[in-house]
Amino acid sequence: MDKALEISQYLTEKEADFDDVYEHSNGTIEIPISWGDWKHSHGYLKHLMSELGYESIGQEVTEEDGSDCYSATHFFMPKMN
Repeated sequence: MDKALEISQYLTEKEADFDDVYEHSNGTIEIPISWGDWKHSHGYLKHLMSELGYESIGQEVTEEDGSDCYSATHFFMPKMN
């Protein structure tokens, strides 16, 4: 099973908010979230990805309206041991 599918299944089981999971050739995992709450959507995704052995390397906010909900694409890399 490829990493993107494995991660997608895990996030679905944990009822995370996300649009899709993409794996890039350099190992970066990209996960967009549309109009998610900063804590329950974006923060929860970072927590779940940490449980899977990934660290956040940043996010790109794609839409915002001044509330605590926004759209962003999150980027992760495997944690270095």
